[in-house]
Amino acid sequence: MSSLVAQGSPVFWGYLLAFVIATLVCLGAAWRAWQIPYADTRRSLVTFFVTSAGWAAAYIGFLLPVSPLAKHFFYQASLFVGFGTVWAWLWFCSAYTGRAIHRNASAQWFAIAVFGGVVLLKVTNPLHHLYYTLEATQGVFGTVVRHGLLYWVVMGTAYALATAGYLMLFEMFWKTETRTGPLAALTALTAFPAVLNIVGHVHPTLQDITHEPLGVAVFAIGVLFVYSYQFQAVRLAGSLSAPTIMLSADGRIRDYGRQVVELFPALEDRSAVGKPLGAALPELSQKLEEDRPLLETTDGSAPRYYRIVETSVGGTGGSDVVVLSDVTERERRERALRDRQEKVEALYAAISRLLRARRRQEIGDVVLRLVNDVFGYPLVGVRFVEDAQLVPIQTSPQVSEHMPARRPPVDVDGESLLAEAYRKEEPRVVDDVQGIDTQLDYGATRAAACFPVGAYGTIAVGKLEKENIDSFDVGLIEVLAAHVAVVLDRLEQEDALRTAKEEAEEANRMKSALLANTSHEFRTPLTSIIGFAEEIGTMAEGGDLPIDRFANHIEKNGRRLLKTLDGILNLSRLEGGEMLRSSQPIDAAPVAEEAADQFSPEATEENISLRVDTNGAPVWTRASREGLRIALQNLVSNAVKYTESGGTVWVRVRSGEEAAVLEVEDTGVGMDPAQAETLFEPFRQESEGMGRQYEGTGLGLAVAKEAVEQMVGTIEVDTEKGEGSCFAVRLPEANAPKEATVEA
Repeated sequence: MSSLVAQGSPVFWGYLLAFVIATLVCLGAAWRAWQIPYADTRRSLVTFFVTSAGWAAAYIGFLLPVSPLAKHFFYQASLFVGFGTVWAWLWFCSAYTGRAIHRNASAQWFAIAVFGGVVLLKVTNPLHHLYYTLEATQGVFGTVVRHGLLYWVVMGTAYALATAGYLMLFEMFWKTETRTGPLAALTALTAFPAVLNIVGHVHPTLQDITHEPLGVAVFAIGVLFVYSYQFQAVRLAGSLSAPTIMLSADGRIRDYGRQVVELFPALEDRSAVGKPLGAALPELSQKLEEDRPLLETTDGSAPRYYRIVETSVGGTGGSDVVVLSDVTERERRERALRDRQEKVEALYAAISRLLRARRRQEIGDVVLRLVNDVFGYPLVGVRFVEDAQLVPIQTSPQVSEHMPARRPPVDVDGESLLAEAYRKEEPRVVDDVQGIDTQLDYGATRAAACFPVGAYGTIAVGKLEKENIDSFDVGLIEVLAAHVAVVLDRLEQEDALRTAKEEAEEANRMKSALLANTSHEFRTPLTSIIGFAEEIGTMAEGGDLPIDRFANHIEKNGRRLLKTLDGILNLSRLEGGEMLRSSQPIDAAPVAEEAADQFSPEATEENISLRVDTNGAPVWTRASREGLRIALQNLVSNAVKYTESGGTVWVRVRSGEEAAVLEVEDTGVGMDPAQAETLFEPFRQESEGMGRQYEGTGLGLAVAKEAVEQMVGTIEVDTEKGEGSCFAVRLPEANAPKEATVEA
């Protein structure tokens, strides 16, 4: 059907102007839509406006007074582009509502198949004329369009597809629960041209063509130029399941949905619209100033947590959207992890304090502070075993408020939770102690847990609520109890060691006193015996009587016994700290020479060469002269004793690395290096017992070692069986005193 109107009719110019304006508006809308920040929405809307502009432009060519062939071309183009616009509309609706239909491969192939089939029908229309026919007329438009059956089938298909897009949009408008009335009205306007289509088909006043590009132009003006804020705000709100608040550029509330009202019931009457966010919701406004804003709400039960994010809505004049994302589960997990981490760190710190504890009272303080203050259990008790009973040692302050004042001891063989945990050596956890028939009165306690502390006692924790004791806490307190047992075991061992040490020190003191008294008691008569033996030997000199020989034996063995007593006395005095004076700078060379001179007669008598090597220079050391003399005397005596006739003993003094070094070396019998470790122990010799080869008590080297160590020195031995031995003493080096420097 056609519209046969007079030349220059307002209808003709109205049509022409309307489609020109629609073309320009759609192109401008496409340029404006390119600023939308959402990629899918941006691309689909630009495509929709561009195809709509092409659709309107095709009708401009159709309306102009051109040749019939040109009119046929423009009308055919309008049909192609128009049907393509339907798919652009569906693409936009899917992207704008946050769906993924346009990304689905099956949906894409379906669109290609339908579009291709319709295009094929339109291209082949000159062959079958089932879609439309164009007839030349004398009217203003110059052409009459006669629509066939396929036209109405395709038109119905197009409207059905477009309706699917409308349903997607209106569903989103409904779900966002924001003020979507203007957008809904604008969207409905895109369907209004269908009325014009019907009028044009049944009445000659209008042209029998599709008028949809005009509706798209109105939609473009409304969405992107008048209601651009609502358009993008609804897009954002529809893509989020979280409550959202739309703000203007100056921070005033523009809109919000039902979910926001559920969080803030005061917004129910919508009086907050237009007010600054700080005035309507001061708590939320203050939270936005924080680095990681988190809103905590409660409805009388467990609290819920919302992460607050303020984001800018592009292309809306600087407007913002406040999004409240429900992060309750994540925040609960994070808080639980932080709580556990804090408890573990507190446990480590408590264990560190436990390891430094010196008394049981300190141990109880650590346990109470950790379990009561950090773990948050109000009822805490520590009991230790005394006489087969678990005796209360310490309790938290809340125990006296919620439990009987008198806390009697508990038999370890009794029926209580404490006794059971102690006997079985494993934790005992009960959700409600009120249902347990035991000998104890638990007062207001409901949930409880008891932990054994080795063989030493128990730790008990309780809560006033009937609920499970946290299994993680059970594990931590079990670790704590194990460390308490270790510390108590250490304290017990320390007490035993301290007692043993005191007893050993007392025994050693008594031994030293006994040795000193005994040596003194022996020395006096022994000195007289030696003196009388010398006198008898002098009187019998020159005679043939055996009395001379007897006197020599008495004198020799008396001196040997006196030497043994001196060794015992020196060792006891050294061990008692009664012999050496404080260390001071001394020249070690003269002391070494004196020691060698003392044993020179004995060495000469045994045909042993005794040599002293000091390099002619002083060797200064910080030591006790008496201690150094004792050490050298014993070392030289030992060397002479174990060197056979014809052998050599060297006494050397030199300066080493930050030390004065004194060496006594011999060519004597030496010893097995494996036995050198016990050489410095009192009363030890290489050969012992009745069959030993050399006489002596084995005290000389022990005395030398004790003297050297008391002077902060060291003594070492290098020995080999049959090759001799070398003893090296190292003492702290010292600077020469000023008077010695002046004399030099």
